[in-house]
Amino acid sequence: MTTLIVFDIDGTLLRSVAPHQAAFAAALRDCGLTDVDSAWGGYTHHTDSWIFREVFRRNTGRLPDEAERGRFAGLLHEHFLAATAREGLEEIPGAGSFLRALAADDAYTVAFATGGLREVTAAKLAPLEAGAAGPVSTASEHTFRGHLVREAVHQAVERAGGGFERVVCVGDGPWDVRAAVATGSEFIGIGPATTPFGDWFPRTHLFGSFDEVDPAADFSLVPPPGRVPAEPGGDRVFSARPADCPCWN
Repeated sequence: MTTLIVFDIDGTLLRSVAPHQAAFAAALRDCGLTDVDSAWGGYTHHTDSWIFREVFRRNTGRLPDEAERGRFAGLLHEHFLAATAREGLEEIPGAGSFLRALAADDAYTVAFATGGLREVTAAKLAPLEAGAAGPVSTASEHTFRGHLVREAVHQAVERAGGGFERVVCVGDGPWDVRAAVATGSEFIGIGPATTPFGDWFPRTHLFGSFDEVDPAADFSLVPPPGRVPAEPGGDRVFSARPADCPCWN
């Protein structure tokens, strides 16, 4: 059986949430954007590109242009590198060895779908030596979380020359669960408790270390009705050519 495993990065493979959020806030300040709701999980889509657009619109009354998006991406990258140079970047237990084991097994293909922008994502994947292991879909390509997963799957299918019998998403937040449910994927939760996912979330699908994960196990997920927020209507319209995707409208 061929299986595609699509990984989130922050909080899933790396303990990078705190330095990323600090770098994101610093980059916003450098762009002169001071009216900011820092409850990042409250935005409709949990991606750097969506949140930056919403903050920019709130402060200026318009959407950023390409040059402004590029400047923000560069600043985010710079601040993240500075923060992690000082404090280091720790992987989730077993993440690197798990990725290497998957890469060595012909039954598995790996891809990445992250809410971070491409420049900062490259910096995160480098220490895991996973950047070349599979396609990487980032918030530089799509603003909707579900579209990041769809893009990663699309790219993996193109590389493989055909589809997969299973797609398994791996993540640490409720937005990851929503993307998995929206794309009909199985799901593995990473973290110490089911709190981010809800009290309905099966403990059999939750792991604090990748050393405990058997990728061949069944991680099908059927949430009780209403327990996972419905996919926003626009999420259902996806284009694998990112510049043309409706998520940028």
